[in-house]
Amino acid sequence: MWPHKVILPSLLLSSGLPAVSAQHCTTDRPLRERQKFPRSPVHRITYNNIGGEGSFNEVVGMGANGECQTRQKSFRGPLAPLDEDPSTREKLSLHFRGPLHLKEFAVYNTSRIKKRDTVSNPEKQKADQITVERTDTVVATINGQVVSWRDNWFGPQSTRPVSVGSVKWTTSTSPASTPSHQPAPLGGEWRRVAYYSAERRTAQNVVFLGNYGGQGSGLFDNVWGNSLSYLNADGNGGSSSAQILKDVSIPSNTEFSIFSAERCGNSCGFSRARDVAYKGFEGANKIFLFHFKMPLDGDRGFNGDMPALWALNGRIPRTAQYNSCSCWTTGCGEVDIFEALAKGDRKCISAFHLTKFAQSPNWFDRPVDRYVKVAVMFFGASSSVVITKLPYETEFSDDLKDSLVESWSGN
Repeated sequence: MWPHKVILPSLLLSSGLPAVSAQHCTTDRPLRERQKFPRSPVHRITYNNIGGEGSFNEVVGMGANGECQTRQKSFRGPLAPLDEDPSTREKLSLHFRGPLHLKEFAVYNTSRIKKRDTVSNPEKQKADQITVERTDTVVATINGQVVSWRDNWFGPQSTRPVSVGSVKWTTSTSPASTPSHQPAPLGGEWRRVAYYSAERRTAQNVVFLGNYGGQGSGLFDNVWGNSLSYLNADGNGGSSSAQILKDVSIPSNTEFSIFSAERCGNSCGFSRARDVAYKGFEGANKIFLFHFKMPLDGDRGFNGDMPALWALNGRIPRTAQYNSCSCWTTGCGEVDIFEALAKGDRKCISAFHLTKFAQSPNWFDRPVDRYVKVAVMFFGASSSVVITKLPYETEFSDDLKDSLVESWSGN
């Protein structure tokens, strides 16, 4: 989530690791929003071939004279640079922009991995393709051009392989869909490692932060602006100490973030405000659960009525989330989970901003008048990420059965 809604209008087609390019959106309807979306939303999107090998510019200092000091940082791993690769130990922070009401949040890790691969042909697994199940119209960005075609094949394996670069995705229009070609990178014992309940006002291994540096914690200066700070309980300003977010709705153009409650010490690299330097959530195998609503509020100002839920490489907000002095521009990692791209829009997209860019042409319904539960599942064994809507009766329990996670991933 870059300042002023930076977008990447097309996939980077090279299988190598080109630098991320970006443009600032100057209208209320970015290029991605102008694409011709399918006529109905989906319930699940799976991204494959996410990880890789490359490097980004790690910030090592932010001078009082405005000098941003960096050095090249290499990464390699199944979800790198989004996972905890031994050479980088990257961890993800979670970020929210209103209008949004977060009711519940949980994080799960697993330590025992079952390396399962349901793709019988290894070359097929390496291929770059889009697979869409039971969707009337398929839309894709190929070689920088938006194209679409009628999908009139609804046989047992409704597939349309299309070359789109080094990232592929699978979409499902129904939570009950179980395409046989979908990978099954499942974990063993999933254990809850962090939790927040707005109604019970409880928080375990989470800390709420915001870009309110100078308001009781963090830093502010005229060179770099506001750093991170502790978030106040109302979610609209800074605090001198950690607070638990109340059961409140966050308005338009207001943001907050969630980190783990583990302090960085010297393990996170450079942090501009060390008093609020916390780690994100680690592991190549992890699950984020969200229970939230994104109501319409009619705001037509800057970022008005454009809610978003996304994850960042924790290095970005610990330096300068909305400033050029971060590793964002060199692809250290952002995952858009549910993002409205236009004011009052009822569609929410997902996308990956890495050294390669990927966005599914499909979209989720924005939950404007009722709460929704969503899982974001990172599977290191097959280098895949699944974003899926869950049955509303889903409980954020202490442990998750592997069979339940398997059903969520579409297998």
